[in-house]
Amino acid sequence: MLNNIVDISLRYKLLVLVGFLLVVVFGIQAFRTVPVDAFPDVTPVQVNIYTESPGLAAEDVEKLLTFPVETAMAGLPGVEEIRSVSLFGLSYVSVYFKDTVDIYFARRLAGEKLLEARERIPEGYGEPSLGPNTSGLGQVFWYTVEAADRKLSTMDLRTLQDWNVRLMLRTAAGVDDVVSWGGDEKQFQVLIQPQKLIKYGLSFKAVMEALTANNRQVGGQYVNLGQEQYLVRGLGLVTNSRDIGNIVITQHEGAPIYVRDVAEVKEAPSLRFGAVTKDGREVVLGQALARINENAKNVVDAVKTKLKVAQQALPAGVTITPEYDRTELVEKALKTAESALLEGSILVAVVLFLFLGEIRSAIVVVVTLPLAMLIAFILMQYFGMSANLMSLAGLAIGIGMMVDGAVVMVENSFRLLSHQAGKAVNQTHVMLEAAREVINPIAFAILIIIVVFLPLFSLTGLEGKLFKPMALTIAFAMMGSLILTLTLVPVLAALILKPKEEKDTFILRHAKRLYLPLLDWALDRKKQVIGSALALLVAALAVFPFLGKEFMPTLQEGTLMFRVTGIPSTSLEESLGVAKRIDAALKQQFPQVKSTLATIGRAEKGETADVNYMEVLVDVKPAEEWPERMSMPELAHEMQESLEKAIPTVVFGATQPIQMRVEELISGVRATLALKIYGEDLSTLDRLAGQMKAVLDQVPGVADLSLEANKGKPQMVIKVNRDEAARYGINADEILEVVQAGIGGKTVSTIIDGVKRFDLQVRLDAAFRDSPQAIADIPIRTQSGALVPLSRVATVEMDEGYSFVRREQLQRYAVIQMDVKGRDVDGFVQEAEAKLRQQVKLPAGYWIEWGGAFENQQRAMARLAVIVPLTIGLIFILLYTAFNSLTHATLIIANVPFAVIGGVFGLALTGQYVSVPSAIGFIAVFGVAMLNGIVLVSFLNDQRRRGLSIREAVRQGAALRLRPVLMTASVAILGLIPMLLSQGVGAETQRPLATVVVGGLFTSTALTLLLLPLMYEWVEGRRERKQASI
Repeated sequence: MLNNIVDISLRYKLLVLVGFLLVVVFGIQAFRTVPVDAFPDVTPVQVNIYTESPGLAAEDVEKLLTFPVETAMAGLPGVEEIRSVSLFGLSYVSVYFKDTVDIYFARRLAGEKLLEARERIPEGYGEPSLGPNTSGLGQVFWYTVEAADRKLSTMDLRTLQDWNVRLMLRTAAGVDDVVSWGGDEKQFQVLIQPQKLIKYGLSFKAVMEALTANNRQVGGQYVNLGQEQYLVRGLGLVTNSRDIGNIVITQHEGAPIYVRDVAEVKEAPSLRFGAVTKDGREVVLGQALARINENAKNVVDAVKTKLKVAQQALPAGVTITPEYDRTELVEKALKTAESALLEGSILVAVVLFLFLGEIRSAIVVVVTLPLAMLIAFILMQYFGMSANLMSLAGLAIGIGMMVDGAVVMVENSFRLLSHQAGKAVNQTHVMLEAAREVINPIAFAILIIIVVFLPLFSLTGLEGKLFKPMALTIAFAMMGSLILTLTLVPVLAALILKPKEEKDTFILRHAKRLYLPLLDWALDRKKQVIGSALALLVAALAVFPFLGKEFMPTLQEGTLMFRVTGIPSTSLEESLGVAKRIDAALKQQFPQVKSTLATIGRAEKGETADVNYMEVLVDVKPAEEWPERMSMPELAHEMQESLEKAIPTVVFGATQPIQMRVEELISGVRATLALKIYGEDLSTLDRLAGQMKAVLDQVPGVADLSLEANKGKPQMVIKVNRDEAARYGINADEILEVVQAGIGGKTVSTIIDGVKRFDLQVRLDAAFRDSPQAIADIPIRTQSGALVPLSRVATVEMDEGYSFVRREQLQRYAVIQMDVKGRDVDGFVQEAEAKLRQQVKLPAGYWIEWGGAFENQQRAMARLAVIVPLTIGLIFILLYTAFNSLTHATLIIANVPFAVIGGVFGLALTGQYVSVPSAIGFIAVFGVAMLNGIVLVSFLNDQRRRGLSIREAVRQGAALRLRPVLMTASVAILGLIPMLLSQGVGAETQRPLATVVVGGLFTSTALTLLLLPLMYEWVEGRRERKQASI
C-alpha cells in the first residue's frame, strides 16, 4: 500500500506540488489565526458560589451559610471535590467537576441546586450567587484609576471606576466581569442619635421603615383625556441627602418629625474589606476577567481598545494606567519558543548540508521542515488548540524527528542515483526503487514515534492539560512528516536530484575512519563491549534515585510577587501602613524596582482573604538597566531577606502571579507544598498544626514555612441575657436589630442617580458605637416605654475568634504551607512524614494529607508507571509486525534502555531533577533510538538477503547506514540545542526535556552503531549454527 502511494505521487507530480502549495496557503492562514497564549489553560472545571452576609463572623458564616451550600452541592453528578472558606462576612464555596463536564452544564446544575441551598439559609442572612464565569487564570489585565492633581477623593475615583470605566469594559468581547478593588464605595448614610429618638419617643425601627416607605416609584396605568391617552407615573424617589433629611417619620404634638431631626444625613464611604496602594499611595484597581475558554490575548486587545474610549469619557486629570498585562508574558513566552524553532531549523539545515555535501539533497529535506510544521498548525486550528509554550515546545522537540523520514529517503535516493552517475537514467524509476527499500521502516519508525508519545495522552489533571498539547503537536507534525515522506519527498527528489558520483563529505570521511576500525574491534570483543555497556546502564540506574524528583521546574514569568501575611488582628489601616513601608524599603535598596502595587484584603467579591493579607506586585525595570546582572529568583530572594529585616512583624513569601493562582487552584493553597490536617474541632486542629510546624521546621530544605494564623481575630461578643430581657418585655430580635443595624449598619433602600445606584444605610452615630462602654450604654425601649441601657439586657464581652474556617470534602482542615528549596520535593515529604509520625500523636478522627505540587507529581508518576510498559508492549507488537521476527523486535527494544544512560548523566551533571518534562525527554529519546534501530536492522536484513555473510552484511550495512544514523541523531540534537541554552521566559520548563534528549541521543547513537551490529551478528550467528546442526 505504501509503495502504491509513492508510485501514484511520482506519476502525478504536478498534482502533488499543487496540493502542497495549498497546504502552504492554508498553513500560513492557520499560523496567523491560531490563538496564542503563554500556557495551556490548566484550570479545572469549577463553579464558585459566593454568599455575602455583612458583619457575620467566620464561625457563624460556616454554620449558617457555607454548610447549607456545601451539602446542596455535594449531590451533583460529576463533582470531584468541594472546597470552602468561611471568613468575616463572606462564604466562598468552590465546586470542582470532572474535566469531561462542560462548564456551562456545570453552572446550570449548580444554579439549580442554589434554590435548594437558599431554602436552608435563614432569612436575612444573604443570598448565594454564582461567581463570574471565568477560570482561575482569568485575571488577564489589571489597571489603576488615578487622579493626577489629587483633588478627587478615593470615593470619587471608585465611583468613576464602578459606573464609567467598568460598564464600558464589560462590553469588550470575551470579558465576563470587571472587578473593582480599593477606593471607597459611595453610600448615603443616616446616622441616628439615640437621645433624639428618646426625645421624640421613636424607635430605631420606625426610622428604617419610614426611609424604605418614602423612596418609591410607581406606575398608575393610563387615563384617556379627550382623544389622547396619557400614561400615569408616580415619582417619589429621593435623589440626594436633602431629600432624605426631609422624609417625615411621624408627628409629634401636631408637628412633623423629619429624619434630619433625629439623624445626620450625609454621603460617606461604606465599610470596606480591602484596599489597593500603588507606590505607597491609595488607588482604585480594576481587574478584567476573561470568560472561560476565551483566548487571553484577544480579550486583552479588546479591553485595551475599550480603555481608550473610557479614557476620553473621564474628567480631565484622571488617568487609567495598565499595571499587569498577561499578553506581555504571552509574547515573551512565544518569543522563547519561536526562537528555539527558528534557530533549531537553521542548525538542522546546516547539518544536512554538511553530511550530504550536496545542496540539492539538503534543500529537499529542509523543505519538509516548515511544511510539516504548517500541517501541524492546520491540525491545531482544526482541533481548537492554542499556540503556547507547551504546544510549540512539541514542535521544537520534533524538529529532529520531522526530518528523519525525509533524511533516510533522500539519502537512499542519492546513493542509488550515484550508482547511475554518467549514464542516461530514468530518475522516477530510481526514486521508486529507493523508496521501496526504505519506505516500510520509515513508516513504522514514524508510527512508533507517535505511539511513543501515547503515555502523555493518558495524563489527567494539571499535568494532562499541560503536556497533552505537546504530545498532540508532536503527533500532528509526525503525521505531516509521514505524508510528506510518502508524497512530496520522492517527487522533489525526482525533480531536483542529479545523478553524480557519491563522495564522502569531510565529516563523513572522518566519521568512517574512526567508526569502521572501532566496529571491527567491537565485533571481535563482544563480551567486553556488552559488559561495559551494561556497567554504564547499571551506573545510570544507580545514579537515578539520587537525582531527586519534582513536578515541574518553576516557570520564570518575569514578574515578582510577594505574599504578605500579618497577625489576624491586623486592621486595614495597619496593613496600609505596612504596604507604604514595603514600597519605601524596596525603592530605597533596589534600584531595579520601577513600581509596587499592593492589593490588601479582598475586593467586594472574588477573593478570599482578610485585611491582614496582601499581595505585592513588584514591577521591575528591564534587565539592561539593572546595576548588576542577576536572575529573577536571586533578586526575589534578596528582596525577601531585606524586607524581613525591615518589617519583622509580617511573614513574606515570594511567588509569581500565574504560579500562585495555579498552585491555589490545584490544592486550594498558594504554595508549592501544603500539609493539610483534617478534623472536627478548630482548637484541636490549631494545636496539632502548631506542633507539626515545629517538627517541619527541623527538616532540611524547608523554606517559607507558614502556618496560617487563624485564632486571634479579636471579637466583641454581645450576648442576649434572656431572663433580663423577658423581665422588661423585650424580644431578642429588638436587641439583635440594634447590634446589626445600629452598630454594623443596615441597607434599607437604594438611591438611584441615572444609571448609578448607591445604598441608603442606617447606623448609629459614630460616638455611640466607637467603644465598648458607648455600646453598653445604647438605650433600648421596653414594652412600657421606659428606656434601659443595652448592658442591662445583654452582656458585652471581649473574646478571640477565628479569621476563617477552611473546609474540604465537607471536613474542616488546617493547612501548613511551605516551599522546598535546595532539594527535591519527594525526598523532603518522605523525611517529613517519618518525623511527624514519631513526634506528633494524632487523636482519633484526625488525619493528614500532602497537597500542592507533590500531589500532581505522585499522580503523574503513578499514571506513567502503568502506561509506559503498556506503550513498550504496543511498540513491540508494531516491531514484530514490521520485521515478522521476534528476535529482531527484541533486538531493537533491547537498545532502548541504553538510551537512558546519557539522559540520566545529563540531568546529574546539570543538577536538574527528574520532573514531568524530563520524563517526556526520555520518551522522545526512546522514539529516536528505535527509529535508528529499525532503519539499521532492516538494512542489515537486506544485505543478508543479497547473500552476504553475516560479518560482511554487518560491516557493509553499518557503513552504509552510518550517514543516516548520524544525521538523524545530530539533527535531533542540534534542533534542541537552542532550547537547551535558551534564557527566555518559559525556558526553565523546557530545559530538562532538552537535556535528557541531547544526553540520551549521544549514548543511544553510539550504542546503536556499536551494540546493535554486534548483537545482530551474535543472534544471526546462533541462528545459522542452529540451522546447520539440524
